[in-house]
Amino acid sequence: MASLGSSLSLWRSAAPRLAKDFFTSQCLPNQGYAARSIRQFGALQFRQPSKIQSTLLNNKKFFTSSLKRSNTAPAVAEAVQEGGAKAKSSFPKISDKTVAYWLLGSAASVFGIVVFGGLTRLTESGYIEHHRMATCYWFPPPMNAEHWEDEFAKYRASPEFQLLNPNMTLSEFKSIYYMEWIHRLWGRFVGISFVLPAVYFVARKKVSTPMAWRLFGIAGLIGFQGFLGWWMVKSGLKDDLFAPGSHPRVSQYRLTAHLGAAFVCYVAMLWNGLAILRSNRLMADPAAGISQLNALRDPKLAFFRRSVAGIALLVFTTVISGGLVAGLDAGLIYNEFPWMGKGLAPPKEELFDARYSRHEDRSDLWWRNMLENPSLVQLDHRMLAMTTFTTICALMAYTRRSPTMKRFLPAPARKGVHGVFAFACCQVGLGITTLLYLVPTPLASAHQAGSLFLLTWVMVLGSRVWHPSRTAKLLQMAAKARSQQLSGAAASAVKRV
Repeated sequence: MASLGSSLSLWRSAAPRLAKDFFTSQCLPNQGYAARSIRQFGALQFRQPSKIQSTLLNNKKFFTSSLKRSNTAPAVAEAVQEGGAKAKSSFPKISDKTVAYWLLGSAASVFGIVVFGGLTRLTESGYIEHHRMATCYWFPPPMNAEHWEDEFAKYRASPEFQLLNPNMTLSEFKSIYYMEWIHRLWGRFVGISFVLPAVYFVARKKVSTPMAWRLFGIAGLIGFQGFLGWWMVKSGLKDDLFAPGSHPRVSQYRLTAHLGAAFVCYVAMLWNGLAILRSNRLMADPAAGISQLNALRDPKLAFFRRSVAGIALLVFTTVISGGLVAGLDAGLIYNEFPWMGKGLAPPKEELFDARYSRHEDRSDLWWRNMLENPSLVQLDHRMLAMTTFTTICALMAYTRRSPTMKRFLPAPARKGVHGVFAFACCQVGLGITTLLYLVPTPLASAHQAGSLFLLTWVMVLGSRVWHPSRTAKLLQMAAKARSQQLSGAAASAVKRV
């Protein structure tokens, strides 16, 4: 009994200390450690570090790393939509990356058909009678000798055969027929391969609402481009567009409109594809994305962005002037550089020839010569090309010499400037060589492709320095939603403990 009594007294003396050390769980918000813990977790914390606190710390790290690992762009976009106000539509906030890859693939197809269309014009394959070709868009070419003879007989009635190719053989006719047939069939493929996937992506809610409207606009532009092609070829069947006995050609206005619409369609596909990829990349890490866009909003980069936009406009305008040069065959005169005859420019009387005016008061003298006089059209193209090249060189020097650009311009943008400069040098070299060698088909086709490459890289550079305001708003919403998820995860961990 004495032994039992001593044991009880020992337990009584130890019990208060055990209760004090083990069962104390009072919240002390006014003390330093607890106050800091509350700010970190937003939940109850303990007065002293313990195994439970270590568990909470591990839980916080676990939830943070889990959010980072699962933070793909679609997940963040979903969090944005759930964390914000009630969605106005069922379309996602950002388009799926699959749409971007499809748009870039469509742009590549347009790139190919533009280059092939240039070859079609250079090989004089585009003047086959249009109303007859319209019946065989979806059908194979003639399959027997009788049908080929029938098609050849119709071609012999065209102005091109009578004035340019009176000695053409049937085999030569087949060559230009196939070129034009493939070009038109490719055009229909571009339309189908864009419209059908666009309908699918919109129906499956793979695109945002603004992107859905843009796809609708691009589809309309493709249809309009097909009409312009028909309208252009039709002009080559009329002999009132050229002097009697001269080389038959399509209207330079219609050719330029057809080329310009193709470039606009290409740029629209390319820009929107790059924009979707960029939005997904930024949304993958909202904190880093906000940091990148905030850096691009610096006022010191505003001049650089405007310069890139100006260069894009200059490149496009030079392409349009090149369409006039091609339509008038203006590259076959003054095949020297930098001279045009005895000087840097032909005589004024030649540049503003009164024969091109159709009004008695000569009110249309200046603009008709600019658009219809081969000498002035070539001079305009030269001036635009050299202005574009000089502007690109100035941007390159500004990027490399300016301390502001060295400090604030992102590294991808600097690489983009180098790419634009390299393609500009290649394009100028191709243009001069094409002129000196009297417009051979390979060089002329490469020159046209070079203009597309140059415009492509200018658009890539623009996509790297432009500030997308809509994406910036989505990033702010995504960062807020992520913060709320982190706080909720930490609170849930505290409750489970």
